[in-house]
Amino acid sequence: MTQRILALCALLILMLAAVACRQDPAATTETPGEATPPPATVPPVVSTNTPIPPSPTPLPPLAATVNGALILLSDYEHELARYEAANAAAGVEPAADYREQVLNALIERELILQEAAAQGVTVTPEQVEERLTELRTESGEAGAFDTWLQENSWTEETFRAALAAEMVAGEMAARVTANVPTTAEQVRARYIQMDDAALAQSVLERARAGDDFAFLAEQNSVDRVTGENGGDLGFFAAGGLLVPEVEAAAFALQPGEISDLVAVTGADGATVYYIVQVTEREPDRALTADARFALLQATFDAWLEGLWTNATIERFAP
Repeated sequence: MTQRILALCALLILMLAAVACRQDPAATTETPGEATPPPATVPPVVSTNTPIPPSPTPLPPLAATVNGALILLSDYEHELARYEAANAAAGVEPAADYREQVLNALIERELILQEAAAQGVTVTPEQVEERLTELRTESGEAGAFDTWLQENSWTEETFRAALAAEMVAGEMAARVTANVPTTAEQVRARYIQMDDAALAQSVLERARAGDDFAFLAEQNSVDRVTGENGGDLGFFAAGGLLVPEVEAAAFALQPGEISDLVAVTGADGATVYYIVQVTEREPDRALTADARFALLQATFDAWLEGLWTNATIERFAP
């Protein structure tokens, strides 16, 4: 481009020189003994038609931006209204942080859609129409679905867009969790939970001396749900227990072995003591429906957390 501009400038100079050479010959006749004056310098041409740069179009009010993509304040407010209406209809008090939850949901949807676009995952208008037809059929009597749309502040156009987004999100979830297994290594364990260090040490010594573990759990565990059943936790896979320290202790044991005291200090500063015994271990046991759902959810959450971590997000909504 620069070379083209320079060439045009050179051509302009040559044209101006040619114009100067075509002056009246009488005016340029040389007189013997007189020096020929240099040609007059042509003043630079200044354009008076330089376009004024257009003013940038002002952005509409925003709730957030996600990697540069806009989440409009109006869309956020519509989602808030729907959330509030749904809670009111159910007679449920909204969560204290529900505004943040709604905005987070919109941000997450945008993150998923952006990743889907990067991977070429889309849904066709025909697929959306097919799903919309199914929803109309499932709603029952004629007109019921349209009534539901109106009651929830949806137009058919905005609902189609939301439905398409949810279908894409569903496809991404299926892809992310495609390799989640249906079986896993699992252990069956029982435990005794206590809140007194001296008692816990005493019970541990009795268990290792051969006292019946189930009886000790029934007598001493503060977890009465499992305590009344001999402390039995059933089979579980990695990630299946709420207390990671207990889970780690269980997976470190072979059937019949008893752990050391497992001390866990909670957020309130109180320390709870556990004794764990493994009764069975299977390297490839089928996951229960609940266990597999938890694993699917954990896998998807980990993927989504990665999207959050790598995103550039600005929040503007309160």
